[in-house]
Amino acid sequence: MKERSLLFDNLKGLLIFLVVFGHSLELLKDNYEIANIIYTFIYIFHMPAFIFISGYFSKDLKKSQNTAFEKFLLPFLIITLPWNIALVLLGITDFYSFFTPAWAMWYLFSMFIWKLLLPYLLKIRRIFKLSIFLGITAGLFIEFNSFMSISRTITFLPYFLAGYFFDKNLIDKFKAKNHLIFILAFIITFIIAIYFSNSDLIPVEILWLDRPFVSLNSSMKIGLLVRALLYLLGFLITFALINLMTENRCFLSNIGKNTLSVYLLHIFLIGSFFGISRMIENNLLNLILCTIASIITTYILSREIVNNSVSKFLKFIANKVIKR
Repeated sequence: MKERSLLFDNLKGLLIFLVVFGHSLELLKDNYEIANIIYTFIYIFHMPAFIFISGYFSKDLKKSQNTAFEKFLLPFLIITLPWNIALVLLGITDFYSFFTPAWAMWYLFSMFIWKLLLPYLLKIRRIFKLSIFLGITAGLFIEFNSFMSISRTITFLPYFLAGYFFDKNLIDKFKAKNHLIFILAFIITFIIAIYFSNSDLIPVEILWLDRPFVSLNSSMKIGLLVRALLYLLGFLITFALINLMTENRCFLSNIGKNTLSVYLLHIFLIGSFFGISRMIENNLLNLILCTIASIITTYILSREIVNNSVSKFLKFIANKVIKR
């Protein structure tokens, strides 16, 4: 059995918590400046780093293709169905769109596409540079939106490709570099997050990378510059996380090993928490509760019993619909 990488387990443990925490701040960020700054800071790098790691573990192209449906599209379909029905029944939306990913589920759909297409993408010369260019300019076109996660599939692709092209030697080189440089990178990125969160020119939704610039009432020039800057910061903080994260077993290790159950189920718990959050008028108290709720949600959903149950359920469904 191949030995797990504690470095990446620890990174995934941290990142999955930031996914949950970021989602818990969805409502509060509009009313509380501190929450908005934290939200902006998280969204600059948490999914880029997560997707980079996904690309790093996609080097077995045949296996990635063969398991793409079972590991990503099937869970996407299973979660999207009840979630979208609930949105309609609760009156949150008045239409049902099966292939407009439910909240965080875009990642599963995009992963399915990346895994499926990776062998063909690698045949294209200078594919990484091309993906950066497409990611920056995709915001110019109204066709690239949230339907079938097409905008995010394009704009987050460079992180997936970068992860694939990275190897253990490059990881070791980043681990060997001076920590101070990467601590400074975090500080600079946090300062930029403060600017972003207070800027009237840059709507926070631009961090989602799920829609064209025109939908954000953002100028073409601002949109292109922000996307280019987000790539710079996204890669910078990803490398900083690699440099700073411990390679020893710690409390993040088991969480990082069981991110599937956390990612699939947290939207239901955090979505339920919003009902409580709306009744709390004190913003600081709300932020504290968001933090506690995120810690508890991440911890519970990352337990072996939960992750194993989710995996068994998905395997049961897969056996019913997939020819072996």
